Amino acid sequence: MFIFLTIIDDKDDRTKIEQIYELYAKSMKIIASAILHDEEDAEDAVQTAMLNVCKHIKKLRDPIDEKWYIMQITKNAAREIYRKKKKRWKREMALEEELVGEVPLAQYDGESDLAKRIEELAPRDRDILMLKYLHGYDYSEIGQILGISMEAAKKAGQRAKDRLEKAMGKEDQNND
Repeated sequence: MFIFLTIIDDKDDRTKIEQIYELYAKSMKIIASAILHDEEDAEDAVQTAMLNVCKHIKKLRDPIDEKWYIMQITKNAAREIYRKKKKRWKREMALEEELVGEVPLAQYDGESDLAKRIEELAPRDRDILMLKYLHGYDYSEIGQILGISMEAAKKAGQRAKDRLEKAMGKEDQNND
């Protein structure tokens, strides 16, 4: 909060910024959290929104009457952070795919039975398991990469794991 006050010279404008922060900081964070689903990113969005409000403080008449405008600035800041994160994830996935290419999974794990069973899974199941266990992504990141919710990613991950366990169980039964 104090950083915002240091960039504004006019006392009346400082008072407006203080009022805006006191009145709307919680609402701004709720909006940003709803868009980003991440506490730290939501805080970044609120900070960015407050900086944007500071840049346009001369346009604001009364902070109480400007709630819609301030919330819109917050939404835009959160959406921009979301777009940047999504681009970064896509670049990372493309880079990993380029580096890994079409190398069979068995090469990651020797010629293990597990690797063979994973390769036999449906592509989506295989992708989810590899993102989770090979690359270390959490379910919120997997959901964003695949364009689904975190809950859907978690459920899909559980189902993929169940299918893999079932496939491994069948193999064990065949070897008995």
